[in-house]
Amino acid sequence: MNGSVFFKSILLAGAAGMLAMPNTAIAADYDMVVPLNSAQYAPAAIGAGWYLRGDVSYAANESVYDVNLLGTGVENNRFGGSIGLGYRFADMLRADINLSYVADDSLVYDDGVDYISAESRTWGAMANGYIDLGTVGGFTPYVGAGAGLLFSDQELRVNSPSLGVDFTATDNHYDFAYSLNAGFAYDLGANTQLDVGYQFLSAPGMEYVDLATGTIHEGVDFHQVRVGLRYEFQ
Repeated sequence: MNGSVFFKSILLAGAAGMLAMPNTAIAADYDMVVPLNSAQYAPAAIGAGWYLRGDVSYAANESVYDVNLLGTGVENNRFGGSIGLGYRFADMLRADINLSYVADDSLVYDDGVDYISAESRTWGAMANGYIDLGTVGGFTPYVGAGAGLLFSDQELRVNSPSLGVDFTATDNHYDFAYSLNAGFAYDLGANTQLDVGYQFLSAPGMEYVDLATGTIHEGVDFHQVRVGLRYEFQ
């Protein structure tokens, strides 16, 4: 017999034998190749550790522009708000970055002839770190500190026909700021926490005009009470 024909005959016989084998035998061989108890791959949860926050704030201290001009007082808006993104590094350690509107002050004098308006607005961009001090009864006290920038936007407009003066002046600048924080969070469920805290926000180099004396001073502080919500991704 030709060697090639003999080899083909062997292959055909082997294939016929495999087709004739019981299904259980094939299944048994398959089980040996892929064990039923093999470990399964489980991808990590996306977003775990990250949280979003939103706060409203009230600056309890008096404004540096709390003055009176020709019988007209400055309107001091002490309410602000912020939004932020944070990350929890461990059970006791977390940090977040916040963009905020801090407060504003405005004055308008208008006697029908002369018109004077002045406005000062303050924004902030801060990075804060916190230490959570443990949870008791759903309450988690914390302390923290941060650093960032405060942005001051000031505008003065004078239109006085009686004095022959008509001009508008603006002053915009950034200043280094730091914060000290303390408060507590309360677990509301569904990955949401109520956050109530105090923040001392200071910009030592921020300049302002003391309208009472007409001199320039440095250093603006805010004593803020903050209430907000935090949502943690799981």
